[in-house]
Amino acid sequence: MSIFERDFDSEIAQERQLARRGATARHSDDALQEAVAEAREAALAQGRAEGRAEAEAEARAAEAASRAAALERIAARLGEVTDDAARHRAALETQLLSYAAATAETVLPEILAGRAEVRALAQIRRGLRLGLDSTRLEIALPQGAKELRAEVEALLAAQGLTGRTTLTEDAGLAPGDARVVWDGGRLDYSFAGICDAILGTLRARTRTHPEPEDRT
Repeated sequence: MSIFERDFDSEIAQERQLARRGATARHSDDALQEAVAEAREAALAQGRAEGRAEAEAEARAAEAASRAAALERIAARLGEVTDDAARHRAALETQLLSYAAATAETVLPEILAGRAEVRALAQIRRGLRLGLDSTRLEIALPQGAKELRAEVEALLAAQGLTGRTTLTEDAGLAPGDARVVWDGGRLDYSFAGICDAILGTLRARTRTHPEPEDRT
């Protein structure tokens, strides 16, 4: 073929087409590489995020376990403190009851000896007020209570009750005891009985709270 038979326009068009294809291919390779890089970066970012989340979850779990263990230790210690306080309180109660019982054994007989007849006379006055409208009155005193009898006789005379009151002695009454009977009612008083009841209660409470053993 001679140079005059060549189609320069066609050759130029083909060259341009090949150039465009090369450019397109280069552009496609660049885009693919960029997409691959972006995907790789996204995967790495996701991995880092998942790692952080897992580490944070593990840290939270460890912290929760630590708090739970601390609370268990605190609860156990509080239980020990409560038990110690209860034992200490029980020991103090026992000591106080023992002291009260010992004191009562000494003091109550003295009170009984010095105040029994005074308290009995006060209760007789109360009985006379309760039976004031009664047609008959009866007062019983312990045997040998001469001073108390004289005070009761003076009380009856002062209140104008001597004529309708019978004054007797009862061997069953202890010092400090008295009994007043009227129509439809009666009053029994025993200062000794009250003292015995107080002392008996203290002794019983002491028996139910024995002294703790000394383990030291």
